[in-house]
Amino acid sequence: MLKMKPYSVLLYYNYTPIPNPEEYRVKHHLFCIENNLLGRVIVASEGLNGTVSGLQADCNAYMKWLENDPIFAGADFDFKVEENEAHTFNKLHVRVKNEIVHSDLGVDPRFRTGKHLKPKEFKQLLKNDPDVVLVDMRSNYEHELGRFKGAYTFDMENLRDLPQHVQEIEHLKGKKVITYCTGGIKCEKASAYLLEKGFENVYQLHGGIIKYGLEEGGEDF
Repeated sequence: MLKMKPYSVLLYYNYTPIPNPEEYRVKHHLFCIENNLLGRVIVASEGLNGTVSGLQADCNAYMKWLENDPIFAGADFDFKVEENEAHTFNKLHVRVKNEIVHSDLGVDPRFRTGKHLKPKEFKQLLKNDPDVVLVDMRSNYEHELGRFKGAYTFDMENLRDLPQHVQEIEHLKGKKVITYCTGGIKCEKASAYLLEKGFENVYQLHGGIIKYGLEEGGEDF
């Protein structure tokens, strides 16, 4: 029987409006300190984006605390959890920013976004539907390290560059377009942006490459 590693690494995001980001940042920062959590959390009026590490008990307390916060009542955090031998991070940063992922795309994924595909559904669609195309929404650095076979990539440094490249896939408007990124957060806005630009059959890999690797082994990546 494999022994469980003592630490956890959590990756999550949540598009739920936060009424007072500065006030919430202080509360969130204090909870992380009191529970010995390290990592990076971005707070914005549109929601939260975090990657933290800590002892399993502390990470479990953190997840429960977030899920029970009235601000996020009914929200689905969909935490991606990995075991680790020690802290992944050396410091704690909880910061307020304008967006939880920089995009400047002017879309709100709470109201309209691509259809979410669970890793298993994504895998099956790739294998069984010849009308499917993959579009990588990550930066040059990320997709040069690895990407799905046959995926379209853009020469961009961050998601704010997407409007400059969307014409490169105009010919795919009649296809089933599946966007993917590392943890899923970029695709929430990227897929919403494609819908706004006239793409009709838009999907996204829910939880991104990380969740696909955890649940389906990362085949074809």
